[in-house]
Amino acid sequence: MSYFAAALVFLLLAEAMLAAGLWKPSVDIGDPVTLIIVHCVTIGWLGLLMIGALLQFAPVLTGAGLATECFNLPALIAIVSGLAALICGFAAIKNGSSAAALIMPVATALLAAGLLGIGAVLFTGLWRERSAHAAAPFVLLGIVCLAVTVLLGVCFALVLSGVTDAPLIVNLALRAVPVHAGFGLGGWMSLAAIGVSYKLMGMFLLSPDTSRTRMVLAGGASTFLILGVALLCLLTRRDMIEALLFISAAVFLGTIAVYATEMRSLYRTRRRKTLELNSIGSIAAFVLLALSMAALVISMPLNADERIRAAIAHLFVFGWLTGLGLAQLLKIVPFLTWLEAFGPLLGRRPTPRLQDLIKERRASFWLGGFYLAVVSAAGSIAVNTDAGFQVSALAQLICSAGLIFELFQVRILAHVDAVAKSSPFHQPGLLIAKINSER
Repeated sequence: MSYFAAALVFLLLAEAMLAAGLWKPSVDIGDPVTLIIVHCVTIGWLGLLMIGALLQFAPVLTGAGLATECFNLPALIAIVSGLAALICGFAAIKNGSSAAALIMPVATALLAAGLLGIGAVLFTGLWRERSAHAAAPFVLLGIVCLAVTVLLGVCFALVLSGVTDAPLIVNLALRAVPVHAGFGLGGWMSLAAIGVSYKLMGMFLLSPDTSRTRMVLAGGASTFLILGVALLCLLTRRDMIEALLFISAAVFLGTIAVYATEMRSLYRTRRRKTLELNSIGSIAAFVLLALSMAALVISMPLNADERIRAAIAHLFVFGWLTGLGLAQLLKIVPFLTWLEAFGPLLGRRPTPRLQDLIKERRASFWLGGFYLAVVSAAGSIAVNTDAGFQVSALAQLICSAGLIFELFQVRILAHVDAVAKSSPFHQPGLLIAKINSER
């Protein structure tokens, strides 16, 4: 729950900066302020969200606990502190301050320790029971992509801050940004999200396991093997990089097409006939995933300009990854809260239903508004309209804040009557979930 809370704070921070105009379509994408926003979204929001979800669901995927939980809090502190230092480092670079050379190595050390450390804990737990569920290999592959992403990020930070001028690292930093983004957004976040969604959607929809997960896994592995070859070619055959990037994107699009049919099968074969908000809201994320990947593949041979690529990235990051994350939090947070507050009382006295903890109609308004704002923002980027983008970004911020308020209401049990909260009863903590079956 602490990972989720920290992630949501960084989401609001990034969206507030976008709404304030710190980045808009007319601003250079390589500007240090833009990099602050990008890393607030990728590390602060999506990274912490995914780690928080995996800490909860890795044991569900494998049927066994993680090797240790003692690293959970230190990793969170290291990641948040490292990201704060990274933001300060980018600000120093923006201002031309020599302090960047001191700040950036500290930031990269903290981030690498936190991300790789918690990644190793998750990887070990999933590897030991990797055959327990077909989703586990997706997350394992995603964690490998996380390691590559972090190592590339360290190289970029050291070069940007002027800490190193080694030709090999400098050449890598100048040309590896698309590969860095591919391993991070496509590999670590998307493969892990795909793996978790197989388990989550099957569990929440009461659907049987799908049959083509191996095909999706093979496609994902092929995508990032090709991307790995492109990374090696950065140092040797640079003339092949564009072709390899296009091939990897095309293979990933094919993988997404198979994944989409798998999700459709889960929805069609569900035993839960009435769809809940998290399931309905996830459909839009799946659609935007397919649309953004198709647009990316089409744009590459056409040599689309920077704005079109930025619009596609916005649609992918906020429509697919953020949309799916917010939709599932609308189920995960009530689920964990109900288990903590009312699970121990089940069978001893009447308890509220899970859906009683959240006002789904109000939350659906915010979630629908969020998706509309994302599509509008992406369109504004594509046509290079600063004013339209800022209005859309503000709408996106307001809708995100509305959803976060709904999650806060769930956590404090605002919609549960006083009788249900009478003794014996344990009020959940806001940021820490402790599920004790012995109460």
